[in-house]
Amino acid sequence: MMRFLFSLISAVTLLSAMAAAPSGSLPVIYINTEGNAPVTSKEDYLSATYYLVNGDASIGSPTEPLTTQIKGRGNYTWTGFNKKPYRLKLDSKQPLLGLKKSKHFGLLAGADDNLGFLRNTVGYEVSRRLGMDWTPSHEPVELVLNGEYLGLYFLTELIRVDADRVAVTEQPDGETAPDAVTGGWLVEIDNYNDPCQISIREHCGTGEFMRFTHKSPEALSTEQRNYLVDLVTAADAAIYDSDKSSSSWLSYIDLSELVKFYITQEITDNGESFHGSCYWHKERGSDTKMRFGPVWDFGNSFRRNSNDFIYANTYFHQHWIGEIAKFPAFQEAVKAKWAEFKPQIAEIEAYISDFATKIASAAVADAQRWPEYGNADMAKAKNRYLDFFRSKVSWLNSQWDDGDTPSYFSHLYMVGASSVLGNWQPASAPELYYDAQSQSYHRHFDRISKLNDGRGFKIIDRRSWEGCFEMCGNGSLLNLNEDYVVSTVVHDPNIGLTEAEIFNVDVDVRQVGDDWVLRISDGSGVEPAVRDAISILGARGCITASTSYPTHLSIFTASGSCAASLIIDGTTQVPLAPGFYIVKAGSITHKIVVK
Repeated sequence: MMRFLFSLISAVTLLSAMAAAPSGSLPVIYINTEGNAPVTSKEDYLSATYYLVNGDASIGSPTEPLTTQIKGRGNYTWTGFNKKPYRLKLDSKQPLLGLKKSKHFGLLAGADDNLGFLRNTVGYEVSRRLGMDWTPSHEPVELVLNGEYLGLYFLTELIRVDADRVAVTEQPDGETAPDAVTGGWLVEIDNYNDPCQISIREHCGTGEFMRFTHKSPEALSTEQRNYLVDLVTAADAAIYDSDKSSSSWLSYIDLSELVKFYITQEITDNGESFHGSCYWHKERGSDTKMRFGPVWDFGNSFRRNSNDFIYANTYFHQHWIGEIAKFPAFQEAVKAKWAEFKPQIAEIEAYISDFATKIASAAVADAQRWPEYGNADMAKAKNRYLDFFRSKVSWLNSQWDDGDTPSYFSHLYMVGASSVLGNWQPASAPELYYDAQSQSYHRHFDRISKLNDGRGFKIIDRRSWEGCFEMCGNGSLLNLNEDYVVSTVVHDPNIGLTEAEIFNVDVDVRQVGDDWVLRISDGSGVEPAVRDAISILGARGCITASTSYPTHLSIFTASGSCAASLIIDGTTQVPLAPGFYIVKAGSITHKIVVK
C-alpha cells in the first residue's frame, strides 16, 4: 500500500510539473545549458544560450539565441527549496526588460514568499520612493530552463560597484596607498561565514559577532584589512557611547541614508534587516561616511508580530540599529522623514494592487508547477500583504507622533466568536488600520464565520476587556453593505450579522459628525447561493471542476500531499493519475475517485 501511495504521489507531482506551462501574460526567458546539463553549483558557471520572448522587444530567437553563463545563487533560498534562484552572466551588456544595461542579473525564484511575491517588490518600491542612492529593479518573467517550465521568476539587477548601480570609485584588490584604501567600499553585514570577511565583537553586551563581507574589493591587502577593521571598530564604539547626546557616531555613518534605509526596513517589518543582506558603501576619502544601502533581501518581512520596532522582540539579532535608535538626533530625523514620506502611502498601495494584477495569471501557472510554494490566489495574497502593511503603517504613525491619527482611538480591534477574530481573546484580535486619506479605520478579511450565533462581535480600542470602550449596535442584526450608526459605550450587547459566514469581508469604521458609522461589506459582491454553485466530477484521468465565480481549487492525495492548487472560473479539467483525492473548492469539500 505504501509503495502504491509513493508511486501515486510521484506520478501526480510529475504530471503537475508536465502540465504547467507559461501563462502568456509575462515575458518568457528561455535558457538552454550546453548539453542540457543541470545547474547544480553556486560556484561554477555553465555555458548556455538564451532568448527572451517579449513581443516587439524580444531579444534573440530559438534559431539565433544569445550566449550566456548560468549558475546557482543565494543561501537558504538555494538549499531550502526545489525552485532554485540563478545568476546570469551575459557575454555582452543588455538592457533586459528595461533594466539598466549590464552583463550581470539574478533570476530570483520567490519560493519563500507566500505573500503574493510582494515582499521584495514592495521593499524595493519603498526604497525608491524614499530616494536611496540606488535601489535594485526587478521585472517578473516566466522561466523555461532546458525545455522545462520553472514558473514565475524575477529578473533582478544585482548589487555591484558600477556607474549605474553602486556608484563609488572602484578600489583595486590589494591596494596599499593610504588615501586609496579609504574607498570605495561595498560591504555586507552578513549572517553567513565567508572567506571575504572580517569580524568584530559588537559592544551590545551579548557577545555578538558582526561579520562584514567585503564585496568590493574582494582580496584585501594588509592595509585594506586594517582600514576596514579600524573603521567598523571605531563606528561600533561611537554607537555604543553611553552619552546619547554625543554626535561622534555621525562622523562614521551618513544619517540621511541610514534613516531612509531604516524606514524602508521598518515599514516592511523586515525582521532580518540589520542582521544579514545588509549593505553599506563608502566613497574614497578620509572624510566620507558609511552610507547604508542598497536594500536587498526582504524574505523575512511580516513574519512576526509587527506591532513593534524591527530591533525589538525579533528572532534575529539586529546589529547597531537598536542602539542607534536611542540617539535623539536619529529619532528626530526619522520622524521628519516619515512625515515627508507618508503622503506616498496611498500610491504604494495602488502600486501593490496593480502589481498583483499584473502577475496574477503567471502566479496561477507558477502554483501549478510548484503547488507547495505558489500564490495561486493573488487577490487573497495581496489582501494579506496589505493588511500587514497597513497595520504596520498605523502602528508607526502612533509611535512617530503622527498628526493625522485621531486622538480618540490610537487603535481599534475587532474581536468575536470567530477564530479569525481571536475567539473572544482581545490580545488575539486583529487590528483595524487607520487610513488618513479616507479618515477611517479599515480591515479586510478573507472570511469570517459564526457572526450570528448569539455572540456576534465587538470593536474595542485596546487588547483588554478591562476599562475598554466597545463599539456596538445595541444587539441588532446588521445587513451587509449598509451604514449603521453605532454608539461608543461600555458593555452593550454585541453586534451580529444576518449572514452566518461571509467572504472577502471589508470592515470600515468612520466618524461622521458626532457619530461613529460602521459598514461591513462582502467584497466579492457574490451571493452565497451563487458562490456555492460548484460542480466537482471525477472522470478517467482527470477531475472536472465547474463554477460561475473565481474559486480557489486545491486537490490533495489520500496521504495529504497537494497535487494541484489553482484558480478556476468556468469549467477546468485537471489531469491526475488514478486514485482517491480530496478536493476543496471555496467553502466546500468533495471526495473524488479518478479512474
